[in-house]
Amino acid sequence: MKQINPMWRILAAPDLLRFTPRECAVGTITLLIYVLVSIGTALLIPPWVPFAPAAAISLAFLFFMSERLWPFVFAAALLSGFVTGLDAVFATVSAVIITLQSVTGAYLLRKAQVDPLFRRYRDVFSLIGTVFLVALLTPTLTAIWHLGTGTFYTLTQWGQAYAAMLFCLIIGVPFVLRWCAKRRFGRGPLEILETMTVFILLIGLNYVLYIEGVTAIGGVSLSYFLSIPLFWIALRLRPRFITLALLITSVFGITSVLTHASPEALPHLLFEMEVLLITRAIIFLIIVALEEDRRLNTNLMRSQVATLENAVARISTESRSKNDFIAILAHELRNPLAPVVSAIDLLRLKKDRDPEEMETLEMMDGRMKTIRRHLDDLLDVSRISEGKISIKHEKVDLGEILPRAVLSTEHHTHERHQTLVTKGIKKGLFVEGDPVRLEQIFSNLITNASKYSDSGDHITLIVTKQNKEYVVVIKDQGVGIAPESIDHIFTPFHQVGSGARTQKGLGIGLALVKSFVEVHGGAVAVHSDGPGMGSEFSVRLPILTT
Repeated sequence: MKQINPMWRILAAPDLLRFTPRECAVGTITLLIYVLVSIGTALLIPPWVPFAPAAAISLAFLFFMSERLWPFVFAAALLSGFVTGLDAVFATVSAVIITLQSVTGAYLLRKAQVDPLFRRYRDVFSLIGTVFLVALLTPTLTAIWHLGTGTFYTLTQWGQAYAAMLFCLIIGVPFVLRWCAKRRFGRGPLEILETMTVFILLIGLNYVLYIEGVTAIGGVSLSYFLSIPLFWIALRLRPRFITLALLITSVFGITSVLTHASPEALPHLLFEMEVLLITRAIIFLIIVALEEDRRLNTNLMRSQVATLENAVARISTESRSKNDFIAILAHELRNPLAPVVSAIDLLRLKKDRDPEEMETLEMMDGRMKTIRRHLDDLLDVSRISEGKISIKHEKVDLGEILPRAVLSTEHHTHERHQTLVTKGIKKGLFVEGDPVRLEQIFSNLITNASKYSDSGDHITLIVTKQNKEYVVVIKDQGVGIAPESIDHIFTPFHQVGSGARTQKGLGIGLALVKSFVEVHGGAVAVHSDGPGMGSEFSVRLPILTT
Protein backbone atom coordinates (compact mmCIF):
# COMPACT_ATOMS: atom_id res chain seq x y z
CA MET A 1 0.00 0.00 0.00
CA LYS A 2 1.36 3.42 -0.95
CA GLN A 3 2.52 5.50 2.00
CA ILE A 4 0.92 8.94 2.38
CA ASN A 5 3.27 11.84 3.05
CA PRO A 6 2.60 13.20 6.56
CA MET A 7 2.42 16.70 5.07
CA TRP A 8 -0.72 15.68 3.16
CA ARG A 9 -2.13 13.39 5.87
CA ILE A 10 -2.63 16.37 8.17
CA LEU A 11 -4.82 18.02 5.54
CA ALA A 12 -7.26 15.09 5.56
CA ALA A 13 -10.92 15.82 6.40
CA PRO A 14 -10.97 16.82 10.08
CA ASP A 15 -13.10 15.35 12.78
CA LEU A 16 -13.58 17.97 15.48
CA LEU A 17 -14.45 15.27 17.98
CA ARG A 18 -10.86 14.02 17.89
CA PHE A 19 -9.50 17.28 19.34
CA THR A 20 -8.87 17.33 23.06
CA PRO A 21 -10.53 19.97 25.28
CA ARG A 22 -7.19 21.73 25.63
CA GLU A 23 -6.68 21.80 21.85
CA CYS A 24 -10.19 23.18 21.38
CA ALA A 25 -9.62 25.85 24.03
CA VAL A 26 -6.25 26.96 22.62
CA GLY A 27 -7.60 26.81 19.07
CA THR A 28 -10.59 28.97 19.99
CA ILE A 29 -8.41 31.55 21.76
CA THR A 30 -6.05 31.64 18.76
CA LEU A 31 -9.05 32.09 16.45
CA LEU A 32 -10.26 35.07 18.45
CA ILE A 33 -6.80 36.66 18.60
CA TYR A 34 -6.37 36.12 14.85
CA VAL A 35 -9.72 37.80 14.11
CA LEU A 36 -8.97 40.74 16.44
CA VAL A 37 -5.55 41.32 14.87
CA SER A 38 -7.10 41.11 11.39
CA ILE A 39 -9.76 43.66 12.35
CA GLY A 40 -7.12 45.98 13.80
CA THR A 41 -5.06 45.65 10.63
CA ALA A 42 -8.10 46.43 8.47
CA LEU A 43 -8.81 49.57 10.50
CA LEU A 44 -5.23 50.87 10.32
CA ILE A 45 -4.04 49.68 6.91
CA PRO A 46 -5.75 50.56 3.64
CA PRO A 47 -7.46 47.48 2.15
CA TRP A 48 -5.45 47.64 -1.08
CA VAL A 49 -2.13 47.36 0.85
CA PRO A 50 -1.03 43.72 1.39
CA PHE A 51 -0.40 43.30 5.09
CA ALA A 52 -1.18 40.23 7.24
CA PRO A 53 0.49 40.17 10.69
CA ALA A 54 -2.06 37.57 11.85
CA ALA A 55 -0.32 35.02 9.59
CA ALA A 56 2.51 34.81 12.13
CA ILE A 57 0.03 33.89 14.87
CA SER A 58 -1.48 31.02 12.88
CA LEU A 59 1.92 29.59 11.93
CA ALA A 60 3.19 29.72 15.52
CA PHE A 61 -0.08 28.16 16.76
CA LEU A 62 0.29 25.13 14.49
CA PHE A 63 4.00 24.81 15.39
CA PHE A 64 3.27 24.64 19.11
CA MET A 65 0.15 22.48 18.91
CA SER A 66 -0.06 20.33 15.78
CA GLU A 67 -0.55 20.80 12.06
CA ARG A 68 -3.73 18.73 12.30
CA LEU A 69 -5.39 21.71 14.05
CA TRP A 70 -5.46 23.52 10.70
CA PRO A 71 -9.30 23.80 10.76
CA PHE A 72 -8.97 26.48 13.45
CA VAL A 73 -6.62 28.46 11.20
CA PHE A 74 -8.94 28.08 8.22
CA ALA A 75 -11.93 29.14 10.30
CA ALA A 76 -10.04 32.14 11.71
CA ALA A 77 -8.87 33.29 8.28
CA LEU A 78 -12.29 32.77 6.72
CA LEU A 79 -14.06 34.62 9.54
CA SER A 80 -11.53 37.46 9.33
CA GLY A 81 -12.18 37.76 5.60
CA PHE A 82 -15.91 38.05 6.13
CA VAL A 83 -15.55 40.53 9.02
CA THR A 84 -13.15 42.76 7.09
CA GLY A 85 -15.52 42.97 4.08
CA LEU A 86 -14.05 40.52 1.56
CA ASP A 87 -16.43 38.79 -0.83
CA ALA A 88 -17.17 35.14 -0.13
CA VAL A 89 -15.04 33.71 -2.95
CA PHE A 90 -11.93 35.78 -2.26
CA ALA A 91 -12.31 35.28 1.51
CA THR A 92 -12.42 31.51 0.99
CA VAL A 93 -9.42 31.51 -1.35
CA SER A 94 -7.44 33.70 1.06
CA ALA A 95 -8.33 31.40 3.95
CA VAL A 96 -7.13 28.36 1.98
CA ILE A 97 -3.85 30.10 1.09
CA ILE A 98 -3.20 31.27 4.66
CA THR A 99 -3.96 27.77 5.99
CA LEU A 100 -1.61 26.12 3.49
CA GLN A 101 1.11 28.64 4.32
CA SER A 102 0.73 28.11 8.09
CA VAL A 103 0.69 24.32 7.80
CA THR A 104 3.77 24.33 5.53
CA GLY A 105 5.68 26.71 7.80
CA ALA A 106 4.89 24.74 10.96
CA TYR A 107 5.79 21.47 9.23
CA LEU A 108 9.16 22.81 8.02
CA LEU A 109 10.03 24.27 11.42
CA ARG A 110 9.24 20.95 13.09
CA LYS A 111 11.20 19.09 10.43
CA ALA A 112 14.21 21.33 11.10
CA GLN A 113 13.77 20.69 14.86
CA VAL A 114 13.81 24.41 15.60
CA ASP A 115 14.08 25.24 19.30
CA PRO A 116 11.67 28.15 19.97
CA LEU A 117 14.05 29.39 22.69
CA PHE A 118 16.66 30.01 19.93
CA ARG A 119 19.56 28.63 21.96
CA ARG A 120 21.51 27.61 18.86
CA TYR A 121 22.40 29.63 15.79
CA ARG A 122 21.01 26.86 13.55
CA ASP A 123 17.55 27.51 15.03
CA VAL A 124 17.56 31.10 13.81
CA PHE A 125 19.00 30.21 10.41
CA SER A 126 16.35 27.48 9.99
CA LEU A 127 13.64 29.95 10.99
CA ILE A 128 14.86 32.61 8.54
CA GLY A 129 15.09 30.09 5.71
CA THR A 130 11.60 28.76 6.45
CA VAL A 131 9.88 32.15 6.50
CA PHE A 132 11.66 33.21 3.30
CA LEU A 133 10.29 30.07 1.66
CA VAL A 134 6.71 29.99 2.99
CA ALA A 135 6.25 33.74 2.45
CA LEU A 136 6.30 32.91 -1.26
CA LEU A 137 3.09 30.94 -1.03
CA THR A 138 0.59 33.73 -0.39
CA PRO A 139 1.69 36.17 -3.13
CA THR A 140 2.37 33.35 -5.61
CA LEU A 141 -0.95 31.55 -5.09
CA THR A 142 -2.76 34.89 -5.08
CA ALA A 143 -1.13 35.75 -8.43
CA ILE A 144 -2.19 32.37 -9.82
CA TRP A 145 -5.79 32.96 -8.66
CA HIS A 146 -5.84 36.41 -10.28
CA LEU A 147 -4.52 34.98 -13.53
CA GLY A 148 -7.13 32.25 -13.40
CA THR A 149 -9.92 34.77 -12.93
CA GLY A 150 -8.51 37.14 -15.53
CA THR A 151 -7.97 40.01 -13.09
CA PHE A 152 -4.98 42.35 -13.23
CA TYR A 153 -1.95 41.45 -11.04
CA THR A 154 1.54 42.87 -11.79
CA LEU A 155 5.01 41.69 -10.81
CA THR A 156 5.34 44.82 -8.68
CA GLN A 157 2.25 43.82 -6.74
CA TRP A 158 3.69 40.33 -6.28
CA GLY A 159 6.97 41.79 -4.94
CA GLN A 160 5.16 44.13 -2.55
CA ALA A 161 2.94 41.29 -1.32
CA TYR A 162 5.98 39.02 -0.81
CA ALA A 163 7.87 41.72 1.13
CA ALA A 164 4.79 42.40 3.28
CA MET A 165 4.26 38.71 4.12
CA LEU A 166 7.98 38.13 4.73
CA PHE A 167 8.06 41.16 7.04
CA CYS A 168 5.03 39.96 9.03
CA LEU A 169 6.52 36.47 9.44
CA ILE A 170 10.11 37.42 10.22
CA ILE A 171 9.00 39.91 12.88
CA GLY A 172 5.95 38.12 14.24
CA VAL A 173 6.95 34.44 14.26
CA PRO A 174 10.16 34.80 16.37
CA PHE A 175 8.28 37.07 18.81
CA VAL A 176 5.36 34.66 19.29
CA LEU A 177 7.57 31.57 19.45
CA ARG A 178 10.04 32.97 21.98
CA TRP A 179 7.49 34.56 24.32
CA CYS A 180 5.06 31.63 24.25
CA ALA A 181 7.69 28.88 24.55
CA LYS A 182 8.70 30.05 28.02
CA ARG A 183 6.29 32.63 29.36
CA ARG A 184 7.78 32.98 32.84
CA PHE A 185 11.23 34.37 33.44
CA GLY A 186 13.07 35.89 36.37
CA ARG A 187 15.34 38.92 36.46
CA GLY A 188 17.15 40.55 39.34
CA PRO A 189 16.72 44.21 40.31
CA LEU A 190 19.75 45.36 38.35
CA GLU A 191 18.66 43.36 35.32
CA ILE A 192 15.18 44.92 35.49
CA LEU A 193 16.75 48.37 35.70
CA GLU A 194 19.01 47.58 32.73
CA THR A 195 16.07 46.27 30.68
CA MET A 196 13.91 49.32 31.45
CA THR A 197 16.76 51.71 30.65
CA VAL A 198 17.59 50.21 27.27
CA PHE A 199 13.95 49.96 26.20
CA ILE A 200 13.27 53.57 27.24
CA LEU A 201 16.25 54.55 25.08
CA LEU A 202 14.99 52.39 22.20
CA ILE A 203 11.47 53.78 22.35
CA GLY A 204 12.79 57.35 22.64
CA LEU A 205 15.02 56.99 19.58
CA ASN A 206 12.20 55.36 17.58
CA TYR A 207 9.83 58.17 18.52
CA VAL A 208 12.29 60.89 17.52
CA LEU A 209 13.23 59.13 14.27
CA TYR A 210 9.85 57.86 13.03
CA ILE A 211 7.23 60.04 14.72
CA GLU A 212 9.02 63.41 15.01
CA GLY A 213 10.82 62.82 11.72
CA VAL A 214 14.31 63.79 12.99
CA THR A 215 16.60 61.88 10.64
CA ALA A 216 20.03 63.06 11.86
CA ILE A 217 21.75 64.48 14.91
CA GLY A 218 24.97 66.42 14.39
CA GLY A 219 25.13 65.23 10.80
CA VAL A 220 24.96 61.56 11.84
CA SER A 221 21.95 59.52 10.77
CA LEU A 222 19.69 58.62 13.66
CA SER A 223 19.46 55.07 12.31
CA TYR A 224 23.04 54.52 13.50
CA PHE A 225 22.06 55.63 17.01
CA LEU A 226 19.12 53.23 16.86
CA SER A 227 21.59 50.36 16.44
CA ILE A 228 23.10 51.06 19.87
CA PRO A 229 20.17 49.82 21.99
CA LEU A 230 19.54 46.99 19.52
CA PHE A 231 23.12 45.75 19.87
CA TRP A 232 22.86 46.17 23.63
CA ILE A 233 19.68 44.08 23.75
CA ALA A 234 21.06 41.42 21.38
CA LEU A 235 24.29 40.95 23.34
CA ARG A 236 22.97 41.42 26.87
CA LEU A 237 19.24 40.66 27.12
CA ARG A 238 19.02 37.42 25.12
CA PRO A 239 16.59 36.40 22.29
CA ARG A 240 13.35 37.10 24.21
CA PHE A 241 13.94 40.85 24.33
CA ILE A 242 15.48 41.26 20.88
CA THR A 243 12.25 39.91 19.37
CA LEU A 244 10.33 42.49 21.41
CA ALA A 245 12.75 45.25 20.40
CA LEU A 246 12.39 44.37 16.71
CA LEU A 247 8.59 44.36 17.07
CA ILE A 248 8.61 47.79 18.73
CA THR A 249 10.92 49.23 16.08
CA SER A 250 8.75 47.74 13.33
CA VAL A 251 5.57 49.25 14.81
CA PHE A 252 7.19 52.69 14.87
CA GLY A 253 8.53 52.30 11.33
CA ILE A 254 5.25 51.14 9.80
CA THR A 255 3.32 53.81 11.73
CA SER A 256 5.66 56.47 10.35
CA VAL A 257 4.91 55.44 6.77
CA LEU A 258 1.17 55.19 7.36
CA THR A 259 0.96 58.66 8.94
CA HIS A 260 3.31 60.57 6.66
CA ALA A 261 2.99 58.98 3.22
CA SER A 262 0.45 60.02 0.62
CA PRO A 263 -1.90 57.35 -0.75
CA GLU A 264 -0.04 57.29 -4.06
CA ALA A 265 3.40 56.83 -2.46
CA LEU A 266 2.24 54.53 0.33
CA PRO A 267 2.86 51.15 -1.38
CA HIS A 268 6.36 52.12 -2.49
CA LEU A 269 7.37 53.71 0.84
CA LEU A 270 5.86 50.82 2.77
CA PHE A 271 7.84 48.37 0.60
CA GLU A 272 11.08 50.28 1.33
CA MET A 273 10.37 50.35 5.07
CA GLU A 274 9.57 46.61 5.10
CA VAL A 275 12.83 45.77 3.33
CA LEU A 276 14.76 47.92 5.83
CA LEU A 277 13.05 46.31 8.81
CA ILE A 278 13.49 42.80 7.35
CA THR A 279 17.21 43.42 6.87
CA ARG A 280 17.55 44.82 10.39
CA ALA A 281 15.64 41.86 11.84
CA ILE A 282 17.84 39.33 10.04
CA ILE A 283 21.03 41.03 11.24
CA PHE A 284 20.04 41.20 14.89
CA LEU A 285 18.43 37.77 14.97
CA ILE A 286 21.69 36.33 13.68
CA ILE A 287 23.72 38.36 16.18
CA VAL A 288 21.62 37.22 19.13
CA ALA A 289 21.70 33.63 17.87
CA LEU A 290 25.50 33.62 17.62
CA GLU A 291 25.78 35.21 21.06
CA GLU A 292 23.36 32.67 22.52
CA ASP A 293 25.26 29.83 20.90
CA ARG A 294 28.53 31.23 22.26
CA ARG A 295 27.01 31.53 25.74
CA LEU A 296 25.68 27.98 25.55
CA ASN A 297 29.04 26.60 24.43
CA THR A 298 30.85 28.60 27.11
CA ASN A 299 28.57 27.22 29.82
CA LEU A 300 29.00 23.72 28.42
CA MET A 301 32.77 24.15 28.36
CA ARG A 302 32.77 25.42 31.94
CA SER A 303 30.66 22.45 32.99
CA GLN A 304 33.01 20.04 31.25
CA VAL A 305 36.06 21.75 32.75
CA ALA A 306 34.51 21.47 36.21
CA THR A 307 33.77 17.80 35.56
CA LEU A 308 37.35 17.23 34.41
CA GLU A 309 38.74 19.07 37.42
CA ASN A 310 36.64 16.91 39.73
CA ALA A 311 37.78 13.81 37.87
CA VAL A 312 41.42 14.87 38.10
CA ALA A 313 41.03 15.57 41.82
CA ARG A 314 39.38 12.19 42.34
CA ILE A 315 42.05 10.40 40.30
CA SER A 316 44.78 12.24 42.20
CA THR A 317 43.25 11.19 45.52
CA GLU A 318 42.87 7.61 44.33
CA SER A 319 46.44 7.63 43.01
CA ARG A 320 47.78 8.83 46.34
CA SER A 321 45.75 6.17 48.14
CA LYS A 322 47.06 3.54 45.75
CA ASN A 323 50.66 4.67 46.21
CA ASP A 324 50.28 4.70 49.97
CA PHE A 325 48.83 1.20 49.85
CA ILE A 326 51.65 -0.07 47.63
CA ALA A 327 54.32 1.46 49.87
CA ILE A 328 52.76 0.04 53.04
CA LEU A 329 52.28 -3.36 51.39
CA ALA A 330 55.88 -3.50 50.18
CA HIS A 331 57.27 -2.52 53.60
CA GLU A 332 55.02 -4.97 55.41
CA LEU A 333 56.09 -7.80 53.12
CA ARG A 334 59.78 -6.98 53.36
CA ASN A 335 59.82 -7.22 57.16
CA PRO A 336 58.84 -10.92 57.42
CA LEU A 337 61.05 -11.76 54.43
CA ALA A 338 64.22 -10.56 56.16
CA PRO A 339 64.47 -13.50 58.63
CA VAL A 340 63.61 -15.94 55.82
CA VAL A 341 66.49 -14.60 53.71
CA SER A 342 68.84 -14.77 56.68
CA ALA A 343 67.77 -18.35 57.41
CA ILE A 344 68.45 -19.39 53.81
CA ASP A 345 71.90 -17.78 53.93
CA LEU A 346 72.71 -19.66 57.18
CA LEU A 347 71.57 -22.97 55.72
CA ARG A 348 73.75 -22.44 52.66
CA LEU A 349 76.83 -21.95 54.86
CA LYS A 350 76.73 -25.53 56.13
CA LYS A 351 79.11 -27.79 54.18
CA ASP A 352 77.56 -31.20 54.71
CA ARG A 353 74.71 -30.78 52.25
CA ASP A 354 73.88 -33.27 49.55
CA PRO A 355 73.43 -31.92 46.01
CA GLU A 356 69.62 -32.14 46.17
CA GLU A 357 69.47 -29.98 49.31
CA MET A 358 71.90 -27.43 47.85
CA GLU A 359 69.81 -27.23 44.67
CA THR A 360 66.70 -26.61 46.78
CA LEU A 361 68.45 -23.88 48.76
CA GLU A 362 69.69 -22.25 45.56
CA MET A 363 66.17 -22.30 44.16
CA MET A 364 64.78 -20.77 47.38
CA ASP A 365 67.47 -18.09 47.32
CA GLY A 366 66.63 -17.25 43.69
CA ARG A 367 62.93 -16.99 44.46
CA MET A 368 63.57 -14.72 47.44
CA LYS A 369 65.71 -12.44 45.27
CA THR A 370 62.86 -12.28 42.73
CA ILE A 371 60.37 -11.38 45.46
CA ARG A 372 62.67 -8.68 46.85
CA ARG A 373 63.17 -7.24 43.38
CA HIS A 374 59.39 -7.08 42.85
CA LEU A 375 58.94 -5.34 46.19
CA ASP A 376 61.69 -2.86 45.32
CA ASP A 377 59.98 -2.22 41.97
CA LEU A 378 56.65 -1.58 43.72
CA LEU A 379 58.29 0.95 46.02
CA ASP A 380 60.00 2.62 43.06
CA VAL A 381 56.69 2.94 41.18
CA SER A 382 55.15 4.59 44.23
CA ARG A 383 58.10 6.99 44.61
CA ILE A 384 58.17 7.91 40.91
CA SER A 385 54.43 8.68 40.76
CA GLU A 386 54.84 11.00 43.75
CA GLY A 387 58.05 12.55 42.43
CA LYS A 388 60.06 11.29 45.40
CA ILE A 389 62.60 9.14 43.53
CA SER A 390 66.21 10.08 44.20
CA ILE A 391 68.86 9.67 41.51
CA LYS A 392 72.60 10.02 42.00
CA HIS A 393 74.68 11.77 39.36
CA GLU A 394 78.15 10.31 39.19
CA LYS A 395 80.58 8.86 36.70
CA VAL A 396 79.49 5.31 35.89
CA ASP A 397 81.11 2.71 33.65
CA LEU A 398 78.65 0.60 31.70
CA GLY A 399 81.45 -1.94 31.35
CA GLU A 400 80.96 -2.65 35.07
CA ILE A 401 77.19 -2.13 35.31
CA LEU A 402 76.19 -4.51 32.51
CA PRO A 403 78.10 -7.58 33.86
CA ARG A 404 76.49 -7.02 37.27
CA ALA A 405 73.04 -6.89 35.63
CA VAL A 406 73.82 -10.12 33.77
CA LEU A 407 74.99 -11.78 36.99
CA SER A 408 71.92 -10.65 38.97
CA THR A 409 69.61 -12.29 36.42
CA GLU A 410 71.70 -15.41 35.92
CA HIS A 411 69.49 -17.59 38.11
CA HIS A 412 66.47 -16.63 35.98
CA THR A 413 68.07 -17.61 32.66
CA HIS A 414 69.63 -20.78 34.12
CA GLU A 415 66.28 -22.02 35.42
CA ARG A 416 64.84 -21.71 31.92
CA HIS A 417 67.95 -23.13 30.27
CA GLN A 418 68.39 -20.01 28.18
CA THR A 419 71.64 -18.63 26.78
CA LEU A 420 72.56 -14.97 27.22
CA VAL A 421 75.09 -13.76 24.67
CA THR A 422 76.84 -10.39 25.23
CA LYS A 423 78.77 -8.32 22.69
CA GLY A 424 80.59 -5.02 22.93
CA ILE A 425 80.91 -4.91 26.73
CA LYS A 426 84.25 -3.41 27.72
CA LYS A 427 85.76 -1.04 30.21
CA GLY A 428 85.54 2.71 29.66
CA LEU A 429 81.89 3.07 28.59
CA PHE A 430 81.32 6.09 30.81
CA VAL A 431 77.96 7.76 31.37
CA GLU A 432 76.59 9.99 34.11
CA GLY A 433 73.99 8.45 36.38
CA ASP A 434 73.06 6.30 39.33
CA PRO A 435 74.80 2.88 39.25
CA VAL A 436 71.99 1.17 41.18
CA ARG A 437 69.29 2.49 38.88
CA LEU A 438 71.28 1.72 35.74
CA GLU A 439 71.79 -1.86 36.88
CA GLN A 440 68.06 -2.04 37.62
CA ILE A 441 67.28 -0.86 34.07
CA PHE A 442 69.26 -3.60 32.37
CA SER A 443 68.39 -6.37 34.83
CA ASN A 444 64.68 -5.61 34.29
CA LEU A 445 65.13 -5.77 30.50
CA ILE A 446 67.05 -9.06 30.69
CA THR A 447 64.47 -10.53 33.09
CA ASN A 448 61.67 -9.40 30.77
CA ALA A 449 63.39 -11.00 27.76
CA SER A 450 63.86 -14.25 29.70
CA LYS A 451 60.30 -14.29 31.01
CA TYR A 452 58.75 -13.96 27.55
CA SER A 453 61.10 -16.45 25.84
CA ASP A 454 60.86 -20.20 25.67
CA SER A 455 63.19 -22.64 27.38
CA GLY A 456 66.42 -22.99 25.41
CA ASP A 457 66.07 -19.66 23.56
CA HIS A 458 68.95 -17.24 23.01
CA ILE A 459 68.98 -13.70 24.41
CA THR A 460 71.44 -11.18 22.99
CA LEU A 461 72.85 -8.06 24.67
CA ILE A 462 74.83 -5.76 22.36
CA VAL A 463 76.56 -2.49 23.19
CA THR A 464 77.42 -0.04 20.41
CA LYS A 465 78.40 3.61 20.10
CA GLN A 466 76.31 5.86 17.86
CA ASN A 467 77.25 9.53 17.59
CA LYS A 468 77.25 10.83 21.18
CA GLU A 469 75.32 7.95 22.71
CA TYR A 470 75.86 4.41 23.90
CA VAL A 471 73.16 2.10 22.62
CA VAL A 472 72.40 -1.08 24.56
CA VAL A 473 70.21 -3.52 22.63
CA ILE A 474 68.58 -6.55 24.30
CA LYS A 475 67.02 -8.92 21.78
CA ASP A 476 65.05 -12.11 22.42
CA GLN A 477 63.31 -14.86 20.42
CA GLY A 478 60.18 -14.80 22.56
CA VAL A 479 56.47 -14.18 22.15
CA GLY A 480 56.87 -10.82 20.43
CA ILE A 481 54.51 -7.86 20.70
CA ALA A 482 51.35 -7.13 18.72
CA PRO A 483 51.39 -3.77 16.87
CA GLU A 484 48.46 -2.42 18.91
CA SER A 485 50.38 -3.10 22.16
CA ILE A 486 53.58 -1.28 21.20
CA ASP A 487 52.30 2.12 22.35
CA HIS A 488 51.25 0.75 25.75
CA ILE A 489 54.22 -1.48 26.50
CA PHE A 490 55.75 1.00 28.97
CA THR A 491 52.46 1.79 30.74
CA PRO A 492 52.47 0.77 34.43
CA PHE A 493 50.58 -2.46 35.16
CA HIS A 494 49.98 -3.09 31.46
CA GLN A 495 49.91 -6.74 30.40
CA VAL A 496 50.71 -7.90 26.88
CA GLY A 497 48.63 -10.90 25.87
CA SER A 498 50.05 -13.27 23.20
CA GLY A 499 48.24 -16.54 23.69
CA ALA A 500 49.51 -19.58 25.54
CA ARG A 501 53.09 -18.33 25.74
CA THR A 502 52.13 -15.24 27.71
CA GLN A 503 53.72 -14.90 31.14
CA LYS A 504 51.87 -12.91 33.76
CA GLY A 505 53.67 -10.38 35.92
CA LEU A 506 53.10 -7.13 37.74
CA GLY A 507 53.56 -5.07 34.61
CA ILE A 508 55.84 -2.51 36.26
CA GLY A 509 59.33 -3.54 35.16
CA LEU A 510 59.23 -1.83 31.76
CA ALA A 511 57.50 1.23 33.23
CA LEU A 512 60.41 1.63 35.64
CA VAL A 513 62.87 1.14 32.78
CA LYS A 514 61.32 4.02 30.84
CA SER A 515 61.20 6.31 33.89
CA PHE A 516 64.80 5.63 34.94
CA VAL A 517 66.15 5.95 31.39
CA GLU A 518 64.45 9.31 30.89
CA VAL A 519 65.72 10.55 34.25
CA HIS A 520 69.23 9.79 32.96
CA GLY A 521 68.60 11.90 29.84
CA GLY A 522 68.25 8.88 27.60
CA ALA A 523 65.53 7.14 25.62
CA VAL A 524 64.19 3.61 25.37
CA ALA A 525 62.47 2.09 22.35
CA VAL A 526 60.97 -1.25 21.43
CA HIS A 527 60.59 -3.06 18.14
CA SER A 528 58.80 -6.29 17.24
CA ASP A 529 57.69 -7.81 13.95
CA GLY A 530 54.61 -9.17 15.68
CA PRO A 531 53.45 -12.08 17.87
CA GLY A 532 55.88 -14.98 17.84
CA MET A 533 58.67 -12.93 16.22
CA GLY A 534 60.56 -11.87 19.35
CA SER A 535 61.24 -8.33 20.51
CA GLU A 536 64.11 -5.86 20.68
CA PHE A 537 64.57 -3.18 23.34
CA SER A 538 67.17 -0.44 22.83
CA VAL A 539 68.41 1.97 25.50
CA ARG A 540 70.24 5.13 24.50
CA LEU A 541 72.35 6.96 27.08
CA PRO A 542 74.42 10.10 26.44
CA ILE A 543 78.17 9.60 26.62
CA LEU A 544 79.93 11.37 29.48
CA THR A 545 82.31 13.82 27.79
CA THR A 546 84.18 15.23 30.80
